[in-house]
Amino acid sequence: GAGQPANLRGFHATGIFGAFGATAAASVLYNLDETRARNAFGAVATQTGGLSASFGTMSKPFHAGKAALNGVLSAELAGEGFIAKEDLMETDGGLSEAIFQDGGAALAALDFNDDWEITRNTFKPYAACLLTHALIDAARSLSDQVKGKDIAKIEAVVSEPAVKLAGKPNPQTPLEGKFSLAYCAALGLSGYEATEEDFCDERIADPHIRDILLKVEPKPTAEMAQTAARIVVELADGSRLDADIPLALGNPDNPMSWDDMWRKFEPLVQPTLGDRTRELYDLLRNFEEPGSLDAFTELVAVG
Repeated sequence: GAGQPANLRGFHATGIFGAFGATAAASVLYNLDETRARNAFGAVATQTGGLSASFGTMSKPFHAGKAALNGVLSAELAGEGFIAKEDLMETDGGLSEAIFQDGGAALAALDFNDDWEITRNTFKPYAACLLTHALIDAARSLSDQVKGKDIAKIEAVVSEPAVKLAGKPNPQTPLEGKFSLAYCAALGLSGYEATEEDFCDERIADPHIRDILLKVEPKPTAEMAQTAARIVVELADGSRLDADIPLALGNPDNPMSWDDMWRKFEPLVQPTLGDRTRELYDLLRNFEEPGSLDAFTELVAVG
């Protein structure tokens, strides 16, 4: 796909392709005809943006929110007669050439076959950059074995994009921690689940965590898939422990369980919804049941 090539060229793919997804959804909800939908996509294409240099700040998640906003706005404009250039997102329409000026990648023609791509979505079990997830899996698998032992050195064998996009060696803020292989490895080795609660000022200042993260040495490897990682922990007594993760949890071929989903969902929703968090989770899990939409609306309604 074009997502990671865009990221590696300094753009944030979510700010680009997320905007198209939002436009598609909004166009359906607003019941736009073909002509208006084409103009909606043209309108959103000229608004795409977001820089990967923003990773580790509030601007990164802002890209996702802005992509959603741009999609809705574009559909609303098109619904009112806004005229845009309709072919910007085509392979030779202008957007591809602007993003991939070196010619090393390109937007591909869409394949509208009978498969539902939504069933191949990746879910993120951890509240960090996706490129850290395989390393977190590997580190967590060794947490019981390293507990209470003196660690001398840690090698994190990861993909080259993981180091480029999530290689902050000494994060000072929780947001920087989300893009730090070292911090994420330290969390995993310390037995933490890398939920949103683990990316806080208290945790990132924890002397134990900081001692471990400063011992992590990322080893970018061209042959390593972006969904894979290997960790090697050398103890002070000279012994070594290692774990190899060929495919991170959350990928379609290594899916999260419902319990995994709950561990991600609960710390994100509980601060807002409180005691009714589990109710919302169960409702969403069984959303196909009659009356679920009304129940959902009542549960999340403001006030």
